[in-house]
Amino acid sequence: MKMEEKILANLEEKTEEIIALLSKLVKIPSLTGEEGEAQGFVEKYLKNMGLDVEAWEPDIEELFSKYPEAAQYPSHWQHDLILPYQNMPTYADLVKTGTIDVLNYKNRPNVVGRLKGSGGGRSLILNGHIDTVTVEPREQWNADPFGAEIRDSKMFGRGTADMKGGVAAAIGAVECLIESGVKLRGDVIIESVVNEEHSGDGTLACVAKGIMADAVIVVEPTDYEVYISESGNLYWEVRVKGKPAHTGSRWTGGKQVGVSAIEKIPEIIRSLVELEAEFNKAQAHPLYKDKPPSSLAIGKISGGTYETLTAEECTIKGSLYFAPNVGSVREVMERMQDAISKASDNDPWLKQNPPELVFLHHRNPSEVNPREPIIEVIENAVERALGFKPIAVGEHMPADQSFYINQAKVPAVVFGPGSLAQAHKVDEYIKIEDFINGVKSLALIVYEWCK
Repeated sequence: MKMEEKILANLEEKTEEIIALLSKLVKIPSLTGEEGEAQGFVEKYLKNMGLDVEAWEPDIEELFSKYPEAAQYPSHWQHDLILPYQNMPTYADLVKTGTIDVLNYKNRPNVVGRLKGSGGGRSLILNGHIDTVTVEPREQWNADPFGAEIRDSKMFGRGTADMKGGVAAAIGAVECLIESGVKLRGDVIIESVVNEEHSGDGTLACVAKGIMADAVIVVEPTDYEVYISESGNLYWEVRVKGKPAHTGSRWTGGKQVGVSAIEKIPEIIRSLVELEAEFNKAQAHPLYKDKPPSSLAIGKISGGTYETLTAEECTIKGSLYFAPNVGSVREVMERMQDAISKASDNDPWLKQNPPELVFLHHRNPSEVNPREPIIEVIENAVERALGFKPIAVGEHMPADQSFYINQAKVPAVVFGPGSLAQAHKVDEYIKIEDFINGVKSLALIVYEWCK
């Protein structure tokens, strides 16, 4: 029996055990900021597999010192403390906010396990994040978000798709190789990181610690595609001021006295939508299929207190995703600032009371050469495991591979089980078939790359 056949046969025997692993992970809540218990489980599991394991808490000050263009403020789902910044966030500004006693990585360790090769082979990192988004609105769930219920050949629960399915698949694949008696020459490294949601500091801390390999696979859900180009993004907020006045006194002597901040919002929105259109006049990125270069979401608007009082303040929040050919984060920030200035120039009130644009999160775009050897290995291994070749594409889904590409200069792609369409949703699920296919694929990818 060929080794690949032996690996797949062993995996078939381990199917229920690997599904049980995913179930155990899903049943441990690990919302962003509360990853400690789940990471303790992963650490123990990797040690029982015989891997060399290290766990440590990311050093925020180190990240800002080494990577000022990439480091982000830590986040925590429960406290909703998403700190704004106008240019780039800094460690000094974080300290000044007085929130560092909440926004930190205490009891939130990264866990990294290494299966050492005999030497002379290519090394590979399988990277995944253990944190998940909130389950709110919980009352809308038809399944227990931490129940790992299996129904209709799907496992339901927060993190099944995004992305405990990927973490469990990576662990299961390496465990299967060990139990199949595979002797690899290159190292295989499993990274289970914290705070991918919003900040990405967990993976950035792995880069800062010098954990490197010849290639990286981020095992986010990709619907059997290989993401070799990822968008940059900006989460933003625009704050507009008004002048409060009762409805009965909004006009005095024929002059407008009361100005509602809400009535000034359309000019801001129009300018931002026009900026999106300008970005999308650029030639489409060849890897993004039928997707335009940028995508703007205006996600939330809030303002005002009473129906009979012009709103003193109004805030709109949203996000902008942009392909690598649109520009860097700094360049896109400047274009957004110009767009808000343009809106102000068109309105006398806004010109005298300029809106404030702040940013809440950013990530630079990234892409790898389509001819990187890891891509061909993934395509061939998946074809042998599943009978078809995945296609290599670009995707409007910023993920942690950008830190390895941009900061570490290591080729990194995204490929993992499940569907991105399930991420962050009520009644999130992963199809059991997709999960097991992910384990099969990763097992053969690791074997082919590191043998």
